[in-house]
Amino acid sequence: MAKRYRRKSSTAACIVLFAFFGGANAGFCGAYVNHHRDSTKAPICSSFQSPRLSSVVSVRSGIPRRPPRCSWKRPLVLASHSSSSESLPVKTSHNWTRQIFAIAIPAIIGMLADPLLSLMDTAYVGRVGSLELAALGSCTAIFHMAFNSFRATTAATTTLVATTLQQSKDEVRSVTSVSLGLGFGIGIALLGFLLASGNLCLHLMGLVRGVSPQYPAAASYLFTRAWSAPAVLFIVVAEGVFRGYGNTTIPLLASLTAALINLVLDPILMFKPISWGVAGAAAATAIAQFGAAFVYLYTLMRRKMLPQKKSKTQLASISTSTLTSGGVEEPKKPKKRVIRTILAANAAMLTKQGSLLLGWTLASRRATRLGSTFVAAHQVGLTVWLVFALILDGPAVSAQVLMSRSYARRDKEEAGSLIWYMIKFALVQGILSMLIIDGIDLAIPTLFTDDPVVQGHIHRLMPHLAVQQILVSLTLVLESLAVGGNQFRILAFGTILTTVVAAWQISLQNSIHGIWGVGIVTLFAGRFVTACFATWRAFHCIDRWQTSEERAIQGVTE
Repeated sequence: MAKRYRRKSSTAACIVLFAFFGGANAGFCGAYVNHHRDSTKAPICSSFQSPRLSSVVSVRSGIPRRPPRCSWKRPLVLASHSSSSESLPVKTSHNWTRQIFAIAIPAIIGMLADPLLSLMDTAYVGRVGSLELAALGSCTAIFHMAFNSFRATTAATTTLVATTLQQSKDEVRSVTSVSLGLGFGIGIALLGFLLASGNLCLHLMGLVRGVSPQYPAAASYLFTRAWSAPAVLFIVVAEGVFRGYGNTTIPLLASLTAALINLVLDPILMFKPISWGVAGAAAATAIAQFGAAFVYLYTLMRRKMLPQKKSKTQLASISTSTLTSGGVEEPKKPKKRVIRTILAANAAMLTKQGSLLLGWTLASRRATRLGSTFVAAHQVGLTVWLVFALILDGPAVSAQVLMSRSYARRDKEEAGSLIWYMIKFALVQGILSMLIIDGIDLAIPTLFTDDPVVQGHIHRLMPHLAVQQILVSLTLVLESLAVGGNQFRILAFGTILTTVVAAWQISLQNSIHGIWGVGIVTLFAGRFVTACFATWRAFHCIDRWQTSEERAIQGVTE
């Protein structure tokens, strides 16, 4: 049975590879043009831009030669040889590969640090006892839902900072300050919610006071770690700020700082002489997250990324220059408009993230109702999927940052070049992930379980998981491009509709490969279509987008 599904997966891989490389003449032609971009000849192909004149002329006959075919490009216009000394404009080299890896590699390492915190707690709590380990599992699920629900604020903050950074440094400082204040305020509210309704959350997880033996340990962990909520939300927003600047090194440093603090404090607080047990693990994690928040705050203040108070000398010079020039000082952008923009972007992204979490929750719920062996296979598949999705999401961070810069500069040629490059990049990394999963599908079941029934479910699930990697890679990259183009509402609305359809499909499935092969595929197919439309709209809206200063000038002239 497993070999039959593996043959299907290998056949699907060959079909996808054939389709990709069969239509890759465009990629090879574009690479040829990029390689010879600095030569004396004018570029012969261009994508996502207006066609340019080509002066490729035969030296012997003086007759224009036929350029190589680029069927996906616009028609080329051939011009006769001219004696004019004016040289045609040469397409600039963006060097996307270097820019993408410079942002993506630290981002991937930084994102891996958060699972490491949970892994450390799990390793140490497992030495305390099985009841404590079971309590940790329930609390981890609660904090995952509570904190990751607001993870979308990172993407919204990244786009807002990267966009305003191309306009005004004072404005980007204002956006940074308001976003951090909003995140910290949400963290305070989340802290109050967890302290007030912690017992209800544990009850919903099946832990009842006086009945469940793991309830005391779970309550101790929950109410101790809840105090880290303000720091976590501050970290989430601060990470988006530095990503907007294209700096993923500081988030990496903050994540490594948190991991180091947690590694040192876990044994000190959990075991003798302090012997706090599970509460010690929660306290170590909370202190580690406050340590990461301090790294962000210190860097923000040292690099003057927050609003600065002007000295009396600067204020006097500004007023003197204003009076002598007879002009009027340009009014600043109203703070209410900044707050309204930030709230709208975050609300849209939080709606999108909430609908996705609902879809995954319904899938887990359906697997649970099918039986324990089904939910065990679903958990293994979800773990493998999350690891590869985390790696695939690194280039997506780069795509969002670079797209935000192009969108703010209104450079349509640059945005088009980035979109086309990222699509090819997403295809390649998706195919590589598919081949890797297809190669390790025989080892995964025996690695996680000894139950032959669960192993059979995992064997049937792995081919579906492998083929999905291409769709997942394209979806994550295109969604990031759309977010970089400020298409928040379209993504939120499309994701809600997709989640409704996917939930209906999941409810109809009676097998684990049906949940993943039909329900999860429906979820990502809908997200992919939405992301394609949103990216297309972002690209075509660049010409119509105006800065606040240009709108003010246009209003004065009218």
